[in-house]
Amino acid sequence: MFVVCRDESFQSRFAFLGLVAWVSACLFIAGFFPIDSNWSRPVSLAGLIGLVSAVGLNESHRSRTNARLARLKETATTDSLTGVGNRRLLDLEIDRRIAQLRRQGTTVSVLMIDVDHFKGFNDTYGHQAGDLVLEVLAKQIARTLRDMDLLTRYGGEEFAAVLPGTDLEHARLAAERIRTAVESTEIPWEDRKLSATVSVGVSEASNFDTPESVLKRADSALYDAKRAGRNCCFFRECGKEGSSQILSASVSAT
Repeated sequence: MFVVCRDESFQSRFAFLGLVAWVSACLFIAGFFPIDSNWSRPVSLAGLIGLVSAVGLNESHRSRTNARLARLKETATTDSLTGVGNRRLLDLEIDRRIAQLRRQGTTVSVLMIDVDHFKGFNDTYGHQAGDLVLEVLAKQIARTLRDMDLLTRYGGEEFAAVLPGTDLEHARLAAERIRTAVESTEIPWEDRKLSATVSVGVSEASNFDTPESVLKRADSALYDAKRAGRNCCFFRECGKEGSSQILSASVSAT
């Protein structure tokens, strides 16, 4: 019903503008006929004003419609709490980047990032504190990534990042930069400073991957990181069993 109402509203406005334009055009043309010389110029002028007004109204309506559509598109692909992309945007981006990989031979890697012991924030300080932790960490992670990278909220306390033009080695370095940046972040809450850590799983997509398979591989590496004690990064290569830990010393290579 909501969609039908919007369509009917649009059709009504379009019909009104069309009527205004048609009447204005008639008046404008009628002004050139010498029916009454005293009236021809005012009629023509009224028609011209009407035409200009109709065009202006149409452009104004189009601008408002485009702005509304842009807001709706942003809302549909943005996580309302953290302001980063949502799961829908993640799926679209991975599809696009893997298709690009197959066509052009580009590289793309995926990071799965999980906030360690997140439930403790909610249980100890309340859900508002937990929400703040997610907001602050999302901003910190986004600052660590490049402008061309995409950070999304995968669900709950888990984030996913798509790194185009990035092979496994550089993705591992990016993961470690994120881990150290989060570890050093202070989160102000009431009269105290909260701190958090993250575990990160890394994988590079191959020609044989689907969006689901590269996400699953990065997710497996993430769980290996959590089983290893958290606050660390693991990577898993395509076609190989098991994950390997990314050593903190490797970040010095950046």
